[in-house]
Amino acid sequence: MTQALSETVRRALTRDTMLRLAHDAEQALVIVRKDDHRARVYETEEELLRAAVERYLDEAQTRRQWTGQVDHDWSFRENGNTNAATILRFCAFLGRPLPSTPAIDALYEKALDELRSDGTVRSRWAEVTVTYRLIRSLRASGRPADALPLAMAQHPESLFGSGAEPRAGDIQFEAGACLLELGQTAEVHSALGELESYWESSDARSYSTRHRYGFILALADQADGRCPDAVTRMTQALAHLDESRIADTRHDVYELSLVLTLAELLAHAQQDNDRAVSLAARALKLAEQIRGRWGVISRARTPLSTAFRRVYGDIALLADALRGPGSAEVGLRVCLAAKQTGLAAQMRAEVSSLPRQLQGLIDEVLRAEQVDPADEAADTDALSEQQAAQKEKLATLHRRIEKRVNPILAEMALPTPTDLTALRRAVGSRYALDFAALPDSLDTETNWFRSLITPNDGVFFERFAPGDQVTDYVAGRRARDPDAPLDLDLGAPNWRKMACHVLPGELRRRLDAVTDDPLELVISAHQELCLLPWAALVLDRRGTRLVRRAVLTQTPVLTCLSDAPPPAVTGPALVRVVSEAEAGSSVNRDREAWGLTFDKDRILLSLCSLDGRQTTPNAFPRISAALRERIDCGLIHVKAHGTGHGLDQHLILPEETDTDGQLSAAYALALRWPASTLLVSCRVGAVTNVADIEPVGLVVAVLTGGGRCVAAAIEEVARLPTSRMAAHLVGLIRPAEGRQPAIRLDHALRLAQLHFIDEPEANWALFNAYVR
Repeated sequence: MTQALSETVRRALTRDTMLRLAHDAEQALVIVRKDDHRARVYETEEELLRAAVERYLDEAQTRRQWTGQVDHDWSFRENGNTNAATILRFCAFLGRPLPSTPAIDALYEKALDELRSDGTVRSRWAEVTVTYRLIRSLRASGRPADALPLAMAQHPESLFGSGAEPRAGDIQFEAGACLLELGQTAEVHSALGELESYWESSDARSYSTRHRYGFILALADQADGRCPDAVTRMTQALAHLDESRIADTRHDVYELSLVLTLAELLAHAQQDNDRAVSLAARALKLAEQIRGRWGVISRARTPLSTAFRRVYGDIALLADALRGPGSAEVGLRVCLAAKQTGLAAQMRAEVSSLPRQLQGLIDEVLRAEQVDPADEAADTDALSEQQAAQKEKLATLHRRIEKRVNPILAEMALPTPTDLTALRRAVGSRYALDFAALPDSLDTETNWFRSLITPNDGVFFERFAPGDQVTDYVAGRRARDPDAPLDLDLGAPNWRKMACHVLPGELRRRLDAVTDDPLELVISAHQELCLLPWAALVLDRRGTRLVRRAVLTQTPVLTCLSDAPPPAVTGPALVRVVSEAEAGSSVNRDREAWGLTFDKDRILLSLCSLDGRQTTPNAFPRISAALRERIDCGLIHVKAHGTGHGLDQHLILPEETDTDGQLSAAYALALRWPASTLLVSCRVGAVTNVADIEPVGLVVAVLTGGGRCVAAAIEEVARLPTSRMAAHLVGLIRPAEGRQPAIRLDHALRLAQLHFIDEPEANWALFNAYVR
């Protein structure tokens, strides 16, 4: 058995187990959320999951209430033990066990004890279901030898008349999975082959889980190296599912597992590439449907979201293994879907930090996403109608947010599946470079992927490794002491090696061909790549910096990109420069660039024209008041100390007395920002680099509030060089009398960086321009 085939089987088994556990855990959580409104929003994953487990364990302790000799509460105790065990096993399987976890398999045993009383079985259907979950739990915990005898004892004939006959397919899958995990590949067909006649019988042929039997035999074929047989059997299993599926949410998970595994088998066999691409696209669509129905975008820090990121990682790996433009588009779409999840989640996780009007909006989104559990008796048409109604409700709310507030807020609150046609239209004549770091079902390492969208030649997608230079650089930046003197050379990495590892070869070739006009490059970075000073990357042996060949802009996610590039800066400009007396910062160059004067050691908030003629001190007492009143300005320039992360990221502005002298990202979300904003501050262009959360901070808040372009620093910057560069940039925006100030903020930033490019990197490369 080759390593590639072995990995294919292991991945299929692991992912299938994860998805099945995720489905059953989600069903248990749905009940809790439906009965307890407090369970709808939790700031951490632990609160949500522990609340659910505690509730079910309490239910399992329900006292026995007897009427004569009848125990009325056994079903509550069985249900409580089973659901608690299922949630706990799911968390443990993902490597995120809840603290003080009771013995999981013992809870299933307790549930079975409740079902068996005085030699009788109270519910044969429930007994079979709990037994199946116990078998799965034993195998998922690394005990296939203990699970196998229990699985083999559940012969299909013993299920007759129980109502649980379809569970035979699930149990046989577990039996085969145990044999595979024990290394007894050849035993799978001999142990299960005799059941072929059972599944060909008139009744069993119509069971919705018949495909599970074919699925596990296909994996056994693959493990034995009989790839064509595996593909044939998997194709038949998928056909069985399509023919006999019922209106049960389990079947969407079944289909996702089957479709994705079949596509992987085709990819590893290097046959029927077009069919594999089609299946990969189908798998992504299914994942999006399931994720939306489960409301995972409102709980992106939970194991449920972790499970989806791993599925997305599997699809991305598959797209990389396939060929052609179709596979590249699938790869881009899945990476964008994974990044959308996190952007929505951070707002929900920190909803208490939001302004009151936005809290109400997020609450409305959360209510709209709640879906009542489907009636088990509902037919396929009824389930489809429910799903269609839910989809339309969310689409209507998305359009309302987009119209009344901002498209970027709509995407943050209610991400929608990527429309590549619309995205490429938005990119237009620019180049767009997207990065994503994703786990996969085997969770052995983080996989990095990148997509390049070109103006004329479509989409390029590939897996890549950032390289030791990037890893060491990011580790060094994270470990630095922010109070220590600034390292002007930023650790002196090999900027050329870094560029070779991070930039796609196709993009480097096009950059090499640039002669006069730089190309426009939009970058959507991810995780540690958000900390890179992209402008400093070196393209060739001559030392050509990336900023010489491209106008660089960043965007939180490409799906938030506007159809048009940012406009040229217009006036007037609202300027606030915090003076040395107020904050101990060197600001002379900033003040002089605008012609501002002191008023009792303070430089007042001022409204300045771009023609150099008019300055109006104290136009408003503070920036927040001006923006709430929707002052007519085209640019805001702020020089102040900045710090913090996420929605707590803030500028220190003494006059903002309502918020303790801080203008935070959360507060900024409620303000209406002009097209261009220059933030000459430490760290406010920095991002939160957590595995399951996309960057949300002051820059994103400004873009959400109507901004089109924001220039800001990604970490601490030196005072004097920063003030000089900002002053030079203002000079480009506000040229001498008689010249037309028609320049975009991102273009002005590039020209300012080029002006100081021969100085140490920390003096110019730590500023980014962000667009939407």
